[in-house]
Amino acid sequence: MERGQPQESARAGVERLERRVTDLERSMLGLRGEVRTRQLVIVDDDDHPRIVGEVFADVAELRLELPSSPDAPGPELLLFAVAASHPAPVELGPAIGMQLRAHGRAIFELDAWPDAHGFWSPHLHVSGP
Repeated sequence: MERGQPQESARAGVERLERRVTDLERSMLGLRGEVRTRQLVIVDDDDHPRIVGEVFADVAELRLELPSSPDAPGPELLLFAVAASHPAPVELGPAIGMQLRAHGRAIFELDAWPDAHGFWSPHLHVSGP
């Protein structure tokens, strides 16, 4: 009887492993169609974030970043959409736009938001050095 127990235990272990692999395969196949997360960071070979997509409160952002230096954040292109679905201390939306940022500040912004009648109007902001 003692000889049969290790074989049964090994067989049960293999069956558990097969179930886990099947579950893992099913999960991996699900990722081909859709990934749901609040933030996605794609890094370069030096582990610097280069593409960052995230949603916080009612703001969705996609940032394309150049690496930062020790004394300043790197330049970036920011695409944003504000749904204004949540009350906030400052009303930001609805709005959609893009910014070019350097040294931690916006140097160019093109955005649009609706007026009191619901008509969307573009706005251009350019700041100097």
